[in-house]
Order: sequence, then C-alpha cells, then structure tokens
Amino acid sequence: MLQIILFEDHPQDRSRLETVLAHYFTARHLSYTVRAFSEFCDDLSVAQNADLVFLDMEVNAQNGIAFGKRLLARYPDLTIIITSNHPQYLIDGYKINARRYFLKPVDPEIFAFEMDDVLASPAFSREQGVLDARLAPYKIRFDDILFIEYKDRKTHVALSNGETLSTTIALKEWLGMLDGRSFAQPYKCFLVNLRFVRAIESRDVLVNDERIPLSKHFKASFQAALDHERRKQR
Repeated sequence: MLQIILFEDHPQDRSRLETVLAHYFTARHLSYTVRAFSEFCDDLSVAQNADLVFLDMEVNAQNGIAFGKRLLARYPDLTIIITSNHPQYLIDGYKINARRYFLKPVDPEIFAFEMDDVLASPAFSREQGVLDARLAPYKIRFDDILFIEYKDRKTHVALSNGETLSTTIALKEWLGMLDGRSFAQPYKCFLVNLRFVRAIESRDVLVNDERIPLSKHFKASFQAALDHERRKQR
C-alpha cells in the first residue's frame, strides 16, 4: 500500500488533488493512504515511511523549497512532486530533485500520463516496500527481502542484512502483495526474491548463501520467472 502525504493549505486545491489521486489509483487497482497537512511540519518524521510527497510551493506564506530541502536532508530517496499556482517555481523544483511539477488546478489526464512514468521508474521502485505493524513499525523495502518462508503458522521474512522477521501475514497475502514484482515460488512454502538468486541446482535454489528447496511442481515456472528477471537486468 502506497503511503502518500500532501502539504496543501487551500481546502479546494487539496480536495481536487485527493479526487485526482483517487481516480488515478483506483483505475490502476493500487491501494494507498493519504495524510494531508495544511502547514509544514517541524517533526520531519511524518515523512519517514512516505512513498510520495506532494508539496505545494507556498503553504501559509512559507517556502516549499526550503521545506523540501529539509525533507531530502533527512530522507534523501524521498519522491517529491511539486504542486503550485506559479510556473516560475519550476526551475526551483530542481533544487529538491522534484520528480514532477503540476500546475493547479491539476489536470487528471496530464497527472495520469506523468505519474505512470514516476511509478515505473527504477528509483521509485527501489524504495517500495511493506508498511504493516504485523511485520515492523517501519517500512521494509521489497528489495531488502531475500526470501519468505511459511513455518509454524507464521511467515518468516529473511532480510539482506541478516535479520529475520516473523509475522502473522499469511503467505497467500504475501503472494498478492508481491504480485508483479521480482518474486517467485520455488517451493510451496517459500517465496524468493529473484534478484538474490545466485544459481539453480537440481533440487535447490541458492539465494545468497541460503539453500531453498526447489520442487518439480514449481521448477518450470520458477526458471521462467528467473530468466525474465535476468533479461530485465541486462
């Protein structure tokens, strides 16, 4: 689920942007949450788990570029989208590495065209993850997951830093969450991040230094998914 933050002090502009967001994500069957703020926050941790930040360039006479710089100093990989009534702020947007600049009122067709590119970019994809209190109080990036194993009525999530998190999130739920991403099943109780697969042996998949069982039932589909992933990386 995408976590979106809006910084907008004009109720009409905020309402219109929320409507545009709803139409866009509903049409693409993407789940999301929105938190809206009518002023810039002193506590920058509000953006800790954010996937997208829509930043008005003037909020209660405060400068959005200055606030954006503070956000990026704390969260360098944050995806910031500028909204403004004033096109002269376009050049200033480069100072905070803004991914896009939308003039108000936001046009739904232009928004859809531009946001498709933003969401498809490798930089945005790398920062995607799961934010679920059943797993951790912070976002776990998909790219940091080595594999997921179902055992003892829980799923155990092995991370690239050596840590393992246990959760009540069912494997079926993980399959839905990771559908379309770089994951595949080599065995009925495992889900593997294809980016970390070093080799396939006769009955095992080598994921970094871990051996994951490979069943006959999943072997063909797993090999096809791995081949597709490797072609993408070339």
